[in-house]
Amino acid sequence: MLAELIEKFADRVELPIDVQEVADAITDLGFQDEVRFYDVKADSSKIRGVFDQFTYRPGVYAEPVLVTLIPYNSNDPVEWQRVVCCKEMMHIFDSDLERTDTPDEIPDFLDKLLGPLSTDDFGLADFMAARDKVAMYQCLPLLMPKAALEVARSAVDSGQKSASEVAEWAKLPERLVRFMLLKEWDTINGALTGCN
Repeated sequence: MLAELIEKFADRVELPIDVQEVADAITDLGFQDEVRFYDVKADSSKIRGVFDQFTYRPGVYAEPVLVTLIPYNSNDPVEWQRVVCCKEMMHIFDSDLERTDTPDEIPDFLDKLLGPLSTDDFGLADFMAARDKVAMYQCLPLLMPKAALEVARSAVDSGQKSASEVAEWAKLPERLVRFMLLKEWDTINGALTGCN
């Protein structure tokens, strides 16, 4: 399913990709009925974004509507807000095991997200925190599609643009753009998204 979404944007060269456009593609492809974003003010060292899903019935006999709600931190720079919103949308594709289902799971999950991931730790919270990190990498080809990345690499290789200028063009954090400009990114991206 994620590969289908990424493929929908793969030929895009015009940047930046609007996060709402990604949300619209998710609903158009039938993966979700609604995706809603809203900004909150929070400490960036504690929280950048949240993923929440719920269903409601708009009428007594109406079909249920599946909604993803994504609060994001308005104190973060716009580049990070974009990444966080897109990363949270990647959780739409998570399996049931990768999601926190009960209030009891949330404190351990947050401890793992805010603390260091360790190879000595095992368990559901550790697994969910690792999945959250992977979601960040999975969202990147939606914000810097394959065709745009090829144009960016060519411009950087020829000296026409710097990584900083590419980051500005894409409205992405420079350190993520520098990572995507590496040739190894193509292999990593293909392994994480199913787009080889």
